[in-house]
Amino acid sequence: MLALKVPAVTDRLEMARKQKPPVSRSTAPPPRAAQAPAKDLPPWLLAVPLGLAALAYARTLRGEFQFDDYPAIVENPAIKTLGACLRRCAAELASGAGRPVTDASFALNYAASRLAPWGFHAGNLAVHLAAAALAFAFVRALLRLAGAARTVGPALFAAGVFALHPLQSEAVSYVVQRAESLASALYLLALLCLLAAERAAPGRARLAWAGGLAVFTLALGAKAIAVTLPVAFLLCLALVPGPAAREGKRRWSRRLWLLLPWLLVDAWFALSTLRATSGHADVGFSVPGLPPRVYFLSQWRVIATYLRLLFFPSGQSVYWGFQPSRGLGEPAVLACGLLLLGLVAGAVLLARFGRGRDDEDGAAARVAAFGIGFFFLVLAPTSSVVPLADLLAEHRVYLASLGIFAALAVAGERLLSRLPEARRARAAALSAGLVWALLFVALFLRNAVWETQVALWRDAVAKAPHHQRPHQNLAHAEWGRGDYQGAVRELRLALDAGGRLSAPDEAFLQGNLGAALVAAGRFDEAEATLSRALLLQPASAVALGNLAFAQLRLHRLDEAEDSAKRALALDPRQGGALEVLGGVRMQRGDAAGALQPLERAVRADPDDGQRWFNLAEANQALGRTKEACGSWQQAAQRTPALREEAARRESAVGCRLQ
Repeated sequence: MLALKVPAVTDRLEMARKQKPPVSRSTAPPPRAAQAPAKDLPPWLLAVPLGLAALAYARTLRGEFQFDDYPAIVENPAIKTLGACLRRCAAELASGAGRPVTDASFALNYAASRLAPWGFHAGNLAVHLAAAALAFAFVRALLRLAGAARTVGPALFAAGVFALHPLQSEAVSYVVQRAESLASALYLLALLCLLAAERAAPGRARLAWAGGLAVFTLALGAKAIAVTLPVAFLLCLALVPGPAAREGKRRWSRRLWLLLPWLLVDAWFALSTLRATSGHADVGFSVPGLPPRVYFLSQWRVIATYLRLLFFPSGQSVYWGFQPSRGLGEPAVLACGLLLLGLVAGAVLLARFGRGRDDEDGAAARVAAFGIGFFFLVLAPTSSVVPLADLLAEHRVYLASLGIFAALAVAGERLLSRLPEARRARAAALSAGLVWALLFVALFLRNAVWETQVALWRDAVAKAPHHQRPHQNLAHAEWGRGDYQGAVRELRLALDAGGRLSAPDEAFLQGNLGAALVAAGRFDEAEATLSRALLLQPASAVALGNLAFAQLRLHRLDEAEDSAKRALALDPRQGGALEVLGGVRMQRGDAAGALQPLERAVRADPDDGQRWFNLAEANQALGRTKEACGSWQQAAQRTPALREEAARRESAVGCRLQ
């Protein structure tokens, strides 16, 4: 039997001394596992900034449609039949073309409230509030992944700033930019699914991966900015976890295999989007005078401007008139390039600092480094080498801003942690409250320009008086409120401000000026202006339709009919030409012949009350009283300005307006 040799007491003490030096109790920090859990804030406080955001955006709920809202919503027949739209959107989603998820959301709005602007604005606000709530969940998940003790406070601050910052107003108050906010909300939801899959049991993890892939596909179908999502996830897992949570190569290899379907879907949508831009003059590699190198250099100044607006949101505009940069020799390009390089270098230093530390400062540094990287990554689709004719647009920084807000939130939390415990909570509440209050006031004031078209474009004209587009769009706004002389004035200013225009651009402006002159009752001037437009662009169905209308009002019926038929040969759905053709036949006493083109005009745009009114006149002339009454009712519902006249006509033939 072997005897165990037990060291003497002195030997054991000596061994213990060599293995672990004695530490004074007065200076040794307690083990991290033994620390009391940090007191955190209740998540329901998120209701405060969300409520403020809802109040600030409430003034836009009755706001008018703006600019691109008209072709995308008001004049878009594709969203006005829900079933057909959903089937088409499903096919487009499978092919990776367009923005079918956004279009489907517009179709749902139209089915619920037709073209009432408040319904579309309410939908945008709901999407924004959901995006802000998801921003809170995402920043909190980042802090948990980093091992931070307090996760709610910084996440609340970042999400509150995200909800209330006035730079977000273009993505919320401009209905058509729902594409940006909807894609961003789905982007964050898909990222949360991926992060949840990292922590879940195998069965639930697979469900989270599959659900996340479905949400990611919807995000791509809302807007192609979501293409950066897989890289954002990998960047998050590479930068944010602390030393104790890092994994080996085997775990990363498995993760990349699981991401393979995501990358394939991503590549499919990216390639489809690039193919769709081929030959376009406003996006892609065919934008005149804007090669990728020039666009890339210009974006240095654009991104620096986005950063300035995030810290000091003054001088916002729906139209910036940003001019391209041609080379590194421009001082502004060089200065902005150095600024962005410094920011990237700062992110690298923060990542290196945080990589070796498993404490609160290290966690904050890693989250801040990811936030800066996230900012640049999310901007990459619109601010890198794929040209867009509009160099700067405020809605493009919507999701990217969250990275900067998260970095600021963790930096602020670390500064406040240096205060005594008794003062820390009060200082944090006062700081967040002051920032939110200031942003609320700025957002409320900025939203004033989104209430009407005239307010928006007068603001843009004041900030870019020598550019063509603000005058052009102010003309459209003046037209919309019945000030046709004001529209003529602004279109002439647009022609003067445009400098040397290309033939298509000048033809477009001359065509709009001709239409405004028609609406103003200046038919001789309109005919001359539209003739100039057609010399520049003979195949313009819209200009031919407007010329036909001017000729109709000048009682030159043969010429009006000929112009209308030429327009319809170019575009069989040209509603203005169909109206003129019906009007010509009505003036000739051929109500039966007028009925078919007038019915086609209504089908081309069923929300145009004047077309229903013209159809009612034809039905009345044919003795079809019931049909005439129904058409007058439709005219009154769609165009309030026609309500009184429609009621008078109904009364005259013995039917009542319902």
